[in-house]
Amino acid sequence: MNLDYIKGHMGGNLIILLDGRQLPQEPQRQLEAALEVLGPLRLHGHQAGIFTPTDKPRTLGVKIVDITNRDFIPACGGLTQVTGKALATTNWANRFNVENTSDNFYVILETDAGETRLDIITKEEGITTYTDMSSFAELLRSIGIHKIEVDGISVFRSGYYLVADAEEIRKAFPKANFESMDPFSVEVLSNLQSKYQEATGTSNLHFCLYDNRTEKEGHLRAVYPHSVQEGHIEPACGTGSVALAMALLMTDEGQRLGLSDGKSINVTLETGGKPVLGGPDETTVVISIEKDSRIKATFSHSLVEITSQGVVFV
Repeated sequence: MNLDYIKGHMGGNLIILLDGRQLPQEPQRQLEAALEVLGPLRLHGHQAGIFTPTDKPRTLGVKIVDITNRDFIPACGGLTQVTGKALATTNWANRFNVENTSDNFYVILETDAGETRLDIITKEEGITTYTDMSSFAELLRSIGIHKIEVDGISVFRSGYYLVADAEEIRKAFPKANFESMDPFSVEVLSNLQSKYQEATGTSNLHFCLYDNRTEKEGHLRAVYPHSVQEGHIEPACGTGSVALAMALLMTDEGQRLGLSDGKSINVTLETGGKPVLGGPDETTVVISIEKDSRIKATFSHSLVEITSQGVVFV
């Protein structure tokens, strides 16, 4: 079958948008088709969004497929950023009857994690999408956020994410070089991820690595080695950035770093570019615990581009 697509990226996180009306309705067949599209013989991407219209104004349904876990996932920040850019600059808005004539407009995505609002703002310097990740942050909190020790290394379990401070890993492996991701460093991260899975009983491959050796004006550097042994390292990742910010906010680590007052956090991460720790882009995450204990979380990324649009055969 022929599928219309839009491909874009958020700091190197490769995203493909598909029209679900062109796909079979059975979830398993949708998954198989999306994985084929994401594969190296088709469009090569990290995540795909399968979009469908709803009967609600400015609201689209989306099922998200992840190449690493080879399954549906509840949320994807990079996908929301590329969606915002596509709605503002391509025919994607017309395809789904989304009004985009204003410089400031919004759309709501119904994801498996809950409703996600995108505010798409056009200014002289370009288009920025602010993604409301509150439903995803609540999902992480419901699963649990705490420090654990894995093979003598202190890490965080942030929902279904492994979040690790590179400094803690360097204490055990001083020769690790996450700025180059040489074979030794890849092996260190792969072993840590495997032992984390054993310790927590999870098979999820969601991983955020960070440190505070910033090179520009960010607070921290980050990279997302979801399946590092297979070479799948995302230079930028929205859900991973939120998982990091939630780990810092919900433990004492954010206060220790001077980034949180215990009730809120506003953190800028140096990400993007190459699949190594740090990068030329900025991912900004703002999270607060409201008076009613609900989580309010938003994020944006400094570089989002549409790279191609056309038809792919599967």
